[in-house]
Amino acid sequence: MLIAVEGIDGTGKTTVSRYIVELLRKKGFECVLLREPGDSEYGERIRNSKKRLSPEKELELFMLDRIEDVKNNILPALEEGKVVVMDRYYFSSIAYQGARGLDAEEIRKMNEKMAPKPDLVILLDAEPEVVLERIKSRGDLTPFEDLEYLKKVRENFLKYADESTVIIDASNPLDKVKEEVKRVICEFLNVNLQKNPD
Repeated sequence: MLIAVEGIDGTGKTTVSRYIVELLRKKGFECVLLREPGDSEYGERIRNSKKRLSPEKELELFMLDRIEDVKNNILPALEEGKVVVMDRYYFSSIAYQGARGLDAEEIRKMNEKMAPKPDLVILLDAEPEVVLERIKSRGDLTPFEDLEYLKKVRENFLKYADESTVIIDASNPLDKVKEEVKRVICEFLNVNLQKNPD
């Protein structure tokens, strides 16, 4: 199974991704937690760039990073029967680079040609004003964290959510978010285990 945790910056994706892994391990699943950008040279270049690259360059680096991640980490783990939990996945490219004027639908098609589709996407949704306050309180804002830009990114996340997406209100306190995530995961497991009893 492949589970992706998505949302604009400051919605708690890393915390929730770790929580999902903890939850699944308690239920006896073997899990792998991966993040994007990954640890490839392309991922490092994205993380270390002090200013925004052009939308095209940014997308190119994310795609190259994801190709490596799929080949070296995601597919091998899935083939071993593990649950892969992604802290960000290709929906972030659709939302973020789409918000910079690139064709979001085209980005989706490019990704779905080479990256496995998640079985479940948990979209942590919150108003950009709320998350920017959180981000400011924990330190430096990155070039990705601009109010008007994040509004467009959020719109894209909501617009391109598909049938595998469950939207969770991430403006709630963390305990409440975790409770809702737990409910979604348990429901998802029940449905999938009935479909595939082996």
